[in-house]
Amino acid sequence: MLAVLSELAGTASPHGGERALAESFVRFASDRWPLIDWQVRRLDGDAASVLATVLGEADRRVDDHVGGAVSPRPADVVLYSHLDTSLTGDPAVDAAITGRADTPAPFAVSGDTVCGFGLGVAKAPAAAAVVGFVRAAERAHASGSALNAHLLLAARGTHRTSWDGHASTGVSEYLGTFPPPRAAVVAKGGPPGVLRQEPAALYLRVRLSGAWGPLMLYPNGGLLARAGDLLTAVSAWGASYTAHRDDPTRQDGASFGLGALRAGSPEKSDLAPAGLELYCYLVLPGPVVPGEAAASLRAALGDEVSVDEMILGNGPGTPGDAPIIRVATDAYTSEFPAAPPLTGWTGSTDGVVFRAAGIPTARLGPRPLGGGADPRVDTFSGAELARWARVYERLISDSCIS
Repeated sequence: MLAVLSELAGTASPHGGERALAESFVRFASDRWPLIDWQVRRLDGDAASVLATVLGEADRRVDDHVGGAVSPRPADVVLYSHLDTSLTGDPAVDAAITGRADTPAPFAVSGDTVCGFGLGVAKAPAAAAVVGFVRAAERAHASGSALNAHLLLAARGTHRTSWDGHASTGVSEYLGTFPPPRAAVVAKGGPPGVLRQEPAALYLRVRLSGAWGPLMLYPNGGLLARAGDLLTAVSAWGASYTAHRDDPTRQDGASFGLGALRAGSPEKSDLAPAGLELYCYLVLPGPVVPGEAAASLRAALGDEVSVDEMILGNGPGTPGDAPIIRVATDAYTSEFPAAPPLTGWTGSTDGVVFRAAGIPTARLGPRPLGGGADPRVDTFSGAELARWARVYERLISDSCIS
């Protein structure tokens, strides 16, 4: 486990810049576990995923990705996590969010604990998934069978957009290349137990326009003087819009937050800007009607304000009696106490993309210990990660029993 986690944590993998880590990890894994075919799945730019498969000779063919073995058969299950991190790890890039200029501490091991940048999202769960997948493959091989499963460590797994359209992600590349798997498992931190419902996620962009010019012409501050009223109005709408959307019978919930405010130029602050943009994040029990939230916010703010919406994930939940939910619950309770009913989950929505493609999906994984001095650095129990590897091993093995 420590060797895998060290490999994943040792190379930076910002969103869309995962190729260096994908290539180094495939070299490491191919040498260590030649039974498994390890591929670098290249996307555009410096984006890349890692795909692991265990194939019989009848399944093999070669494509243009590093590694090259793929299966024409639908996998019984794909075990998914992602390579990219929410922050980049570069203080110069992340400072607008973190307010810090220092470099995060490197990966370190102290007794039973491991800590480092990007472990929570999502390298610690990914390491447990790798170990569990490898052990399931070795178990199948020892019994004389091949494991009809995939392990996907995907590029661009975290939410991000340029508002010019979605870039290809590791999940979209996988689903566009291979037959849909019969089930998916998301290896990522969450509440205790198994998530079968995750909320739809949306970015909202609010734009207010006005005249620009020297501030002497706008003694009251020009457009920026209206920023406070805009923030108050948007916050009030968000609180009202989400207030009654939680359902105690569902696992997912509703949440709204303000994420970014942009106007003018810090280098030329004697000029009033002509545009003010506010960026917001909204999650709701899904599926949602496209455009509905943006229309509601636009109506609340008035005609002079424009509102754009980008849906990041929107799909139904997985039925509670789906085989993958039963298998995942059995695997979880083989290592941990049965979890109480889950409600109000508003965390990240990785599984929604698979569910939107009609694939039954379960999500479960370890959470950081918390309490560290630097919130950019996550701490995990090594013993608990080993338990999670056993959960994933059992889950994958039982999902591939015909």
